[in-house]
Amino acid sequence: MANKKGANAPNAQRDAAAGASSTSSLIICRNKHWRYISSFHGPWLQLPPEILESLAHQNYTQPAPRLIDPAVFYDIVKIRRAVDEASDDAVRASNGMSTTGMNGSLNFLDPFGQGGPQAPKMSKERIYKIRQKAARLLSKAYALDEVAASVATMQSTSSLEEVAQHVLRRDQTDTEAKYVHFFHEKIPSRKVEQYTPLGSLDDVILNLPWEQQGAPLRTRALVQIFKGQFEGAASDLTFGLRIAQKLKAMHTSGSDQLVLAKHYKEEQERWNRNGRDWRHVPRLKDEDHPSSLEQQILFNRAGVYLSIACQNIHAALDGLKEARPKDENGDRIPSTARERDSHQTRLNARKVVKTNAKKALKDYLAFLGYLDYTPGLPVEIVEEITRRINDVANGNKQATIQRNRLIEWGSHSSSGRSTPTVDSTSRQSTRASNSSLEWDADGWPRMPHHKVHQSSALFAEKPIPDLPVFPALEGMSTNKSPFSISTREAVTYHPLLTDALHSLLLAHTLLQTSPTELLRHAHNAARLARLADGYPIFQAARSPARSDWIEVLRRANNWIGLSQPWQKLCRPAPLGNQPEQDATAGAQDGSISAGALTMRNKHNRETEERKRERIKDEAILDAMGDERVVDQETFDKAVRARERRAMEDEEGLSGPLNNGDDTRALHKRWAQDDGKEYPISSDRAEAICRWIKEAPLSMGVRKKRPVKKKKPMADGPGSVTEGLKNMHVHDSSEQVD
Repeated sequence: MANKKGANAPNAQRDAAAGASSTSSLIICRNKHWRYISSFHGPWLQLPPEILESLAHQNYTQPAPRLIDPAVFYDIVKIRRAVDEASDDAVRASNGMSTTGMNGSLNFLDPFGQGGPQAPKMSKERIYKIRQKAARLLSKAYALDEVAASVATMQSTSSLEEVAQHVLRRDQTDTEAKYVHFFHEKIPSRKVEQYTPLGSLDDVILNLPWEQQGAPLRTRALVQIFKGQFEGAASDLTFGLRIAQKLKAMHTSGSDQLVLAKHYKEEQERWNRNGRDWRHVPRLKDEDHPSSLEQQILFNRAGVYLSIACQNIHAALDGLKEARPKDENGDRIPSTARERDSHQTRLNARKVVKTNAKKALKDYLAFLGYLDYTPGLPVEIVEEITRRINDVANGNKQATIQRNRLIEWGSHSSSGRSTPTVDSTSRQSTRASNSSLEWDADGWPRMPHHKVHQSSALFAEKPIPDLPVFPALEGMSTNKSPFSISTREAVTYHPLLTDALHSLLLAHTLLQTSPTELLRHAHNAARLARLADGYPIFQAARSPARSDWIEVLRRANNWIGLSQPWQKLCRPAPLGNQPEQDATAGAQDGSISAGALTMRNKHNRETEERKRERIKDEAILDAMGDERVVDQETFDKAVRARERRAMEDEEGLSGPLNNGDDTRALHKRWAQDDGKEYPISSDRAEAICRWIKEAPLSMGVRKKRPVKKKKPMADGPGSVTEGLKNMHVHDSSEQVD
């Protein structure tokens, strides 16, 4: 038996090694595993750096709300510049030829393949210096935004992956090379938590000054998120946030910065007032660019808090139904010591869920506070503009408008609408009577400015009063004129905006916000999601939080009462004068008429066999695109799960969330997502659904209100004087006994 065991031991080791090598045959860089990489894909990776920098400056000089967050835009400009320069240095170092030598060899190259004189080789010291410079540039890029820098390095030359390693072979104490090598180190695919020790990041953080520790702290927190060490990740992110806020305060506290900010503000006001060309506005220096580090930390810390809350959901609900017996009066029956301990454990877990969900909500709102939103022009003004344009287009010359100006805004009428004026006399009287209007240099009134709010204001306790109606109510009249215009809602785009909006809804769900209030928040989240458009810099990306929110709505049977499917609510607004939907999709408000639905069902009726084949084909295609499918077993499970979900949707188990309209949209933006999220329910979505169905609003524990301490009466002449001041005589007709 001993010989058998000894003979089988090497075979077992050999089989284990073979299995490990087969499962980890794909070896890739660590930065390719980073989360939200798809959010930073887009044409900014291919645009020339000069054009990208010009677009960033133009975006910064625009009045709020800007198209894209300036901090993110300036970061990707600097990342592109650093990665491109580092790529050139890495290629030069790998070739070993100087720049003049490479240019000379190209000049001597003839069409017959006869090269000129051999280019001189660079010395080893020169090659090392070039690689060290490339590592320094990459370190700055990863410090700005490691996700965007990872995407940029993926699109660059493969020589970048070995730059930091070559530098460390000669100098193992190079902190910047260590930081870059951490991202470029080759590890088995999908095994970040197993092959990513924190020792290298610890050394980087210890060897950097405090003002440069924010970025590596953020990186270490993201690694801890992969490992499931959420408490440590929250601690690192909190410390990194303090550093970012301290640097921001130091940067804006100097007198030079105040003068500079005042100068740029005056330039922007002059540009807004006179229509000045944005190219004449002076460009910001690199050190004056806004930083997105604080936004990154807030977003990631909010995700950590939300993960901690979801981790404790099962502990807060396990055994709750069995441990809730009551007597005839409704009072809880005394339980044993073991049951009391279990009840206390559930109370503690419930407190962790609520506390961390509240922290996540606070951070998500702080993140949204960096992004601006405008409801556009008031509806009354838009209607008046449209009416005037149609009058001119139809040849109605009852009111002649001088200088080709279509609208002049007079004083507000009693109904709150702006009154248009057309002649010079009324213009002068209007200007004299209403000084609150802004006027051009030639004496003409200007269009009213858009009201700009922080995006977080849409989720405040008190809603914004001037929001356009969303979603459109049934039976609302829409202007069919080809000259009609909209209110022009807009929001500043951020690559993580969509995920933050849906994560905020998940946090509200854990806080057990009332369905009515949560419905308002859901409508505002869909409002911003349909307006978010990163054109022409970013492409739309899949959002894990969006897929979880859709799954929660489906499993909880739309407990908040959405009138339309979520995909339809988040559908991007039409461009130009395109209609909201095609004829097969129903009315303008998104509802499908019974007649149209009946006619469509007659034409699209299919047999059960064809339906099963169609569902299976769609399930296979979706499963092949799922990143969680790694082998035959997971592929089969993914296909079966998708088939089961599709059958439930066909049978109407999804309730009002069943999207019955045609998937062929009449209009589709280039950056619009197809809407195919991850159909397999995640652990987070399942936990939140269980929380909705099983968690009570209260556990019967009354919160103790803090007792207000009475201030002791002060002694001395000061108290007597204060008492005399407070004395007064009441005038009263009552008699005093």
